[in-house]
Amino acid sequence: MLMVAGVRESLMVKLKRRQLLLGGIAAGVISSTAEDYWTRKKQRQHETTLLSLAEQTPQDTDSLLQAAFEADNQKIYEGKAIQAALKLTNPTLPYSREMSKLLIQCSKIATQQYLTSKTELSYDGSITKLPAYTSQLDGYTQIASFKGKEAKVEQTLQVEVPNAEVTSDPLEQDLERTGEAIGKTVKESLKLKRQIPVYLGFILSSKRNNIIVFRGTQTQTEWLNNFTALQKNYTDPVSGRYLGKVHRGFINNYLEIVKPLPRDIARQLDPSVPCYITGHSLGAALATLAALDLALNIPQLHPQLHLYTYASPRVGDPTFALLHSQTIPNNYRVINLADAITLMPPTKAVGVYVHVGQEWSFLSQEGDLMPNHVVDTYRTAVESNVETDRSRTYPTSGEN
Repeated sequence: MLMVAGVRESLMVKLKRRQLLLGGIAAGVISSTAEDYWTRKKQRQHETTLLSLAEQTPQDTDSLLQAAFEADNQKIYEGKAIQAALKLTNPTLPYSREMSKLLIQCSKIATQQYLTSKTELSYDGSITKLPAYTSQLDGYTQIASFKGKEAKVEQTLQVEVPNAEVTSDPLEQDLERTGEAIGKTVKESLKLKRQIPVYLGFILSSKRNNIIVFRGTQTQTEWLNNFTALQKNYTDPVSGRYLGKVHRGFINNYLEIVKPLPRDIARQLDPSVPCYITGHSLGAALATLAALDLALNIPQLHPQLHLYTYASPRVGDPTFALLHSQTIPNNYRVINLADAITLMPPTKAVGVYVHVGQEWSFLSQEGDLMPNHVVDTYRTAVESNVETDRSRTYPTSGEN
């Protein structure tokens, strides 16, 4: 019995200690909660007092409005200021109208190369039989074509059904002759699914110079990529050098889709003659990336690189633009001032975008987005020698 009583007394002591401990914790929590409550209440009262004083204080509304207007105006023209603040390296050689005419024609040929591959099963990418091919290219050898990932194409064909086996039945023979006489041909529709190479351009070589061409935007997916303005760090995969931030879609196309990589073929080119890199639209963005890639990774070719782009969107940030202009000074960017694609992505989008290259512009307003952008609009302007590097003043009203 004594033992039982001892155990009971020990349990009672432990229980009281636990109750005291829990009671202390509860009291602390209540105290802390109460303190937080009064702190928050005092803060709200203070804020209410300040708000009341602010409402009673006379304000200079004219100054506030002026500041708001100036801030809005500054924001609107912020992109222009960012581009103007860049000290890009000027070309060391003059813009060549003769080469520009040939290069924009090559961009037209690259478009036809892509479209032909979608309709001719056996097309191998050769440009000599394309309608846009010009005799000016007769001295060049096509040493490679750039192919992208295979594209699935569905095609519906009308297939003639072979005649049935010849029968000895006079009545059936008579019916067959009657059918032939009225020209009836039995046909059935057949859907074929096939994969074709997506041509992205080609490389030409000659004793005078070399030309690397990238085609413009053609597919819906490519257009979506053009307007996806996310940036990513661009690091030279060979040297590991950081080259700024560039458009994610453009650099992914260049590094992951274009096969073979331009640098792999360019090593075969004669480094003693000029090498012109060109493209229209998406092709202009790819050409911009290719020029820098070749300059950094094929030193012997670097001094000969010339970049001519048409309808180019913005490719990268100020760091990329500065490095690019220092590396590829002979860079000429031809734009139609009515072409909205040349304003994409916006300077302040997801990151900052700026143009590279000396601007050569013309104005051709065809009344809609795509007619202002297509390669034929650019080809017509360049053929007419209307592009210029001089700034222009346009009327801001309908008055004469």
